[in-house]
Amino acid sequence: MKTFFSILAVAALSTLSVRAEDQKFEGTMACAKCSLGTADSCTDTLKVGDVLYYLEEGGSVKTSAHQCSGTAKATVTGKVTERDGKKVITVSSIKKD
Repeated sequence: MKTFFSILAVAALSTLSVRAEDQKFEGTMACAKCSLGTADSCTDTLKVGDVLYYLEEGGSVKTSAHQCSGTAKATVTGKVTERDGKKVITVSSIKKD
């Protein structure tokens, strides 16, 4: 029985260390369709240096701080993953400057 609980504890700790943590990004927010012309539908992006991140909030690519035309400085907090060769931030908060 002790062995079972030991294995269970190790498995639980291993799972926790694999999860991505929220990171903070500061950059320029723009719409991939309207401002950048790189998408067929409105999709928020954040450009940080030479890296373009696609934003996703609550399963939607159009965030609560959607920037349709022009650009805006923004600070985005969230988890980064890669999907279909694109870097995607799953947003936990957005603050436009």
